[in-house]
Amino acid sequence: MHIDWTALAQVALASLLFGVGLVVLFALGITAWSRRATATDSGKPASPVDTAVASFSFAACIAAVLYGLYLIIPQFH
Repeated sequence: MHIDWTALAQVALASLLFGVGLVVLFALGITAWSRRATATDSGKPASPVDTAVASFSFAACIAAVLYGLYLIIPQFH
């Protein structure tokens, strides 16, 4: 039996980067959403940057999850 260590390392690295990256992206969205909610609760207008960052982060997370499902479910190919 032969193990292609380079391919295994590439898969492990990609899994680690995408797994951690997705969590960081979601945390960024939660942080921006929280800043927006805090500003709104204190009576100040919400920053459009926080709204845009939260929206982009959550949309990217949804896209990543849907792409993962596309890769996993063979009927979609």
